[in-house]
Amino acid sequence: MSIEKLIKKLSNYLNGKKKTIKEHCDDIHELIDELEKKQTKIQKKVNTEDSKSKRKQLKIELKIIKIELKKAQEKLATIKK
Repeated sequence: MSIEKLIKKLSNYLNGKKKTIKEHCDDIHELIDELEKKQTKIQKKVNTEDSKSKRKQLKIELKIIKIELKKAQEKLATIKK
């Protein structure tokens, strides 16, 4: 997240502006995109890792990311209703 984006969000928060449904959806879409990128990156590491313990740790991280993705997609579905 860029500094400009953080400053904008902070100023909106301090000014008492509430997010619209579209803004919430956009934030969740950004999160989903970041999680998917992270998921593919870790999956590549799992496939190339030789150490059994490191591979196990990476697989745990993958499971966590999958759960986060599922939660984000469910949240997006409830917001759109």
